[in-house]
Amino acid sequence: MKNLEHANNNVPEGYIYAPDAGISPNTGKDLSHVILNLLKKSHTSRKGIYFPAGTYLFSSDVLLTSYNSLLGSIEGTIFRCFDITKKSVMFGDSTYGTTVSNLSIENIIFDNIRVHFYGRKSAISISHNIFINTITEQSTAQLTCSSNAYTINGNIFMRGRHYAGVGLSTYGNSTGLLIEQNFLGSIEDINVATPWLDDKTQTLLTTLLSLRDKGLMSFDDAQGNFVSGWYSTSNLKKGIFRKNFISGNNEIYLYNPETGKNDISRDHGVYIKQYTQVEVIQNYFSGWTKDERASGQLKFRNAKGLVFAGNYLNQISFNARPYDNVDEQWLIMQDTFIFNNYLSDALISYWQNFIDTKDKAINVKNYLVFSNHFINRPDNKPLITSPNKSLSSNQFFCSENSFIETGKQVPISGVMTEITLDKIKALLPDYAAQYLLIKPIMP
Repeated sequence: MKNLEHANNNVPEGYIYAPDAGISPNTGKDLSHVILNLLKKSHTSRKGIYFPAGTYLFSSDVLLTSYNSLLGSIEGTIFRCFDITKKSVMFGDSTYGTTVSNLSIENIIFDNIRVHFYGRKSAISISHNIFINTITEQSTAQLTCSSNAYTINGNIFMRGRHYAGVGLSTYGNSTGLLIEQNFLGSIEDINVATPWLDDKTQTLLTTLLSLRDKGLMSFDDAQGNFVSGWYSTSNLKKGIFRKNFISGNNEIYLYNPETGKNDISRDHGVYIKQYTQVEVIQNYFSGWTKDERASGQLKFRNAKGLVFAGNYLNQISFNARPYDNVDEQWLIMQDTFIFNNYLSDALISYWQNFIDTKDKAINVKNYLVFSNHFINRPDNKPLITSPNKSLSSNQFFCSENSFIETGKQVPISGVMTEITLDKIKALLPDYAAQYLLIKPIMP
C-alpha cells in the first residue's frame, strides 16, 4: 500500500518522505547535520526514511540508531561524500556498546561512503545498494557488519584503480549471517554474472550505467581493485555465503594514489578463519594472483565445519591453510567438505606453516574432497594436495575427482587417501549432506 500523500513518489507505507523534513536531493548542500532531526523523528516514530532519486551530500559520519531504515529509489538515489577527494565518511554505528536494531538500508548508491556496524546490533538488513569510489585504508571494507547476524543481499561492490581496499568484512557474527547474491567486480563482468544475480541487482547495475551516461556518476569500467573480496577474521557461526559473484583483477600489486606506484599488496579473494559451520554454496570466484603465490586464492584457515559445494572457480584456487599462530583451541581443521565444484585452471590445496610434531599439530578430522570437476589444467601435477606428513593422516579422504575433458581421476599428493563415494558420503553430517545434489551455476 502506498502513502496517498505522496503516491506519485512511490513512498511505501511506514516511511517518512525525506523532502517533507527538509532533506531534498540535488541541493548541493551538506546534509550531515540537517539529517539528524529526521533520524530522531524516524527513531521515535519507528518509521524508515524514503529518499527520492537524486544526489545527497554528506561531509561527516552519520550515526544510525534503531528504526533508522534508509530506502532509496531504484531510479538512482546517490549518497555522496561532500569532498570526493577525501577519505570516505561512514553511515552506521561502530561503537560496540551502542544498541542498534530493526533497520534496513536499501537502494542507495554510496559514492565514497562506507557502511559500518559493530557490536550490539541486531535485525539489520543491507540489501541492493551500490558501494563505489570508496577512499579508505587498504584494509578497510566498504561494508562492515560485525558481531551479530545480518542479511547482506544483492549489493554491488566496485573499486576502481584509485580506490583499492576490501569489499565486505564480517567479524564474530552469531548464528544466522546470510550473504547472498552480491556482485563484486567490474563492468565487463556484468554479463557473466547474470545467472548469479537477482532481477533487482541487475536493474541497479543498469541504473548505475545510465547515471554515468547522464554525467551524474563518474567511474571507469575496471572495478576489480580489491585487496580482498570478503574478510571474516574470527568466530563466525553458522553463516551462509551463497550465489555471490566475486571477481577481482589479476594484478599482483594495486595502484596506490598516495605514492603513485603499484605497491599495494593483494591478500585473498576470500579470507576466513576460526569459524564454526560456514556454508559456501554456488558462488562464482575469479581473479587475484595465481596459486603459485602466497596471496590470492580462497583462503580458509583454522576452523571447524566448512561446506564448500557447487562453486565455480575460474583461475582461482581453494586453499585450506591452518597456521600455528592461534590459540590452542584453534589448532584444528575439522569437518571440511569440498564437493561438486567446477574448477577451471584451479586446484584444491592444503598447506600448513609447520610440520606436525607430538608437541604441536593441526588436529584434522574429516577432510573430505569429492565429486569435483577440473578443466584447463595439465595432468602431470597434483590438483588435490595434502601434507606429506600429518599426525591426522587417516583423516584426509577423496573420491571421484575428475578431469572434465577425459573423465580421468586427477592426481593427488600427500597423505590423501582415495575411498569409495558411498563411504565418503556416509561421513557427512546433515548440514553438509543436504547439498549433495547441488550443482555449480554456469556462466
